[in-house]
Amino acid sequence: MGRRLWPMIPFVAATLIMVLAALTLLEVYRLQVGRRQEAARADVVAHLGAVRARLEGSLTAPLLLTRGLVANIIQHGGISDTEFADLAAILTVDYPNIRNFTLARGTVISSVYPVTANRAVLGVDYRSRADQWNSVERAIQSRRPVVAGPVPLIQGGFALIGRVPVFLPGKAGGEASFFGLISVVIDIPSVFAGAGIGSGVLPMTLAIRGRDGLGAAGAMIWGDKTVFASDAVEMDVTLPDGTWRMAAIPKDGWAVADGELRLTQLLGSFLWLLVSFTSYGTAFYAASLRRARERITESEERYRALVETAPMAVCVHRDGRIIFANSESHRMMGAPEGGEMAGMGVLTLLHPDSKALARQRIDTVMADGVVTPVTEHLFTTLDGRVINGDVVSTRVMLGGRPAVLSVVNDVTLRHRAAAERERLVQSLRTSNEDLQQFAYIASHDLQEPLRNIASYVQLLGRRYRGRLDHDADEFIEYAVDGAKRMQEMITDLLDYSRLQEEGGTCEPIDSRKVVERALSDLATVIDESGAVVNVEPLPMVRCREHELGRIFLNLIGNAVKYRRPDVIARIRISARLDD
Repeated sequence: MGRRLWPMIPFVAATLIMVLAALTLLEVYRLQVGRRQEAARADVVAHLGAVRARLEGSLTAPLLLTRGLVANIIQHGGISDTEFADLAAILTVDYPNIRNFTLARGTVISSVYPVTANRAVLGVDYRSRADQWNSVERAIQSRRPVVAGPVPLIQGGFALIGRVPVFLPGKAGGEASFFGLISVVIDIPSVFAGAGIGSGVLPMTLAIRGRDGLGAAGAMIWGDKTVFASDAVEMDVTLPDGTWRMAAIPKDGWAVADGELRLTQLLGSFLWLLVSFTSYGTAFYAASLRRARERITESEERYRALVETAPMAVCVHRDGRIIFANSESHRMMGAPEGGEMAGMGVLTLLHPDSKALARQRIDTVMADGVVTPVTEHLFTTLDGRVINGDVVSTRVMLGGRPAVLSVVNDVTLRHRAAAERERLVQSLRTSNEDLQQFAYIASHDLQEPLRNIASYVQLLGRRYRGRLDHDADEFIEYAVDGAKRMQEMITDLLDYSRLQEEGGTCEPIDSRKVVERALSDLATVIDESGAVVNVEPLPMVRCREHELGRIFLNLIGNAVKYRRPDVIARIRISARLDD
C-alpha cells in the first residue's frame, strides 16, 4: 500500500502548498480590504465629526442666547415688548440661522421679533396648538429648557424651537411664579445648509434622527432610516436639552473596489497561479524523476540479469585490464570458485597465436568506435586448457571514459563436433563403397546358381506335375515361386549397385520414348491381365534415362500387379506443368 501511495506524495504536497498559498493570499487580501474599510470608516468619522461640530455650533449658541433674555426678565421683574424687541435685535445680529424670538406671557404669545414675517403668531395660545403644547407643557412642568422639533411653524416652514420657561422669584422667599416662555426659532434648512447637509458635497450618505431631542429613540429628521441599519458610523449631536443621533456611510457603501485592491487581486491571482504551476511542476518533475530512476534501476537490473545469465562470456576492459566479467566468463576461463577476474590483464587469457590480432582489434575499437566483425581467437584458460572463441567487440562509455566491451562465444565444442562429423562422413563413405562393391559382387555371382536352381525346379514341375501326389505338386510350386522372388531381389540389388556406380549427368530426354520402352518390356504382363494403358502427350525432361525408365517400370508393374482380382486396371500416363 505504501509503495502504491508513494508516487502521490509530491502531488499531495503540491496541493497542500497551493491551498496554503490560496489561504495566505486570501488573508492578505482580507487584511487589505479591512485596512481600506478602516480608512473609509475613518474618513466618514472625520467628515461626520465636522458636520456634528457645525450643527452643534449652529444649534447650541442660539439656544443659549435665550438664557440671557430670561436673566434680564428675572432681574427687572418683567420686560416690555419694546425692550424685548431691542434685546432680540441685538442677539440676532451674529446668528443668521435664528428665524425669530417670541415672548409668551403665560401661554399666549405677546411679542415676536422680527414682527414683519411673524405677525401671524401674535396672540396665539400654545394650548390651542396640539403640535406644540406638549413641549410647552413639559418646559413649564420641568422648569428646564426644552428643544422641540423640527416642527411646522404657524407662519410656515420648519424649525427647531428652544423653549425656556421664565419663573419670577417670590417675594420674601416665597414660591416663584410662572411669568411665561421665551422661544427661539432656528431655521433648520439654513442650519443644515451651513453644515453642508443636502448640498451634495459630502462624500457620504447622512441620516439624522432624534426629533424633540430624543436621540436614537426619536423620529427621523433627515435622510433614509435604512442608513442606520447599514453598519453606519453614528454620532450624537448634543443639544441643551437632548441629543440628535447621526448615522453616515460612504456614498457607494462600504464595498471597497479601488485600483489598489484590484491590483492586489491581480497580483494575488498571479502569485497563486505561479505557486500552483511551480508546485505541480515540481511534483511532476519529482514524479518523472522517480519514474526515470525506477526505469534506470529496472534497466540496470535487467541488463545485469541478462549479462549474468548470458550463455556467452561478457567482459569490459580498459587499458588492457579487465573491469568487469560475468559469470560465464569465469566458467569459460576456468577461474577458481570465488575468484575474481577484475584487474587481470586481458591479453594474458589469449593464446600466443591470437595476441597480435586481439591487440590490433582493441586499438581499432578504441580509435574508431566501430563494432568489429566476429573473429575466432584462441584462448588459454586459467586451468591450462586451449579453447576456441568467436569474439565481437565495441566501444562503450564507462565512468565517463571509453572502454572495450567484448563478447566471447565458446565454439570449442563446435570444432570438435565438426571434426567428429568429418570423421563419421569419411567412415560412412568408405562403408558405402564397401557395401556397394559387395552388393554388386553378390548380386552378380548369385545370378548363375539361382538360375540353375530355378531352371531345374521348373523342369521338375513340368515333368512330374500330376504324376506325384497333390502335396508334391504344391511343394514344387512353392519352390519355383521362391526362386523367382529371390531372383527379383538379386536383380533389384544389382540395379541398386549399378545406380550408385553409374551416376552420370542429366540430359534432355523424350519421356514418351521412355514410357513406350517400359510398356514394351511389360507387354506380356499387360496382355495377360487385360490392363488398359492410355498415354497422353509427354514433354521433354532433363534427367537420367535409365532412372526414369526404372520409375515407369515400377509404377506400371505395381498398378497391374496390385489391382483387385475382379477389376481391369486402367492406367493413364500424363504430364502437368507447375509454376
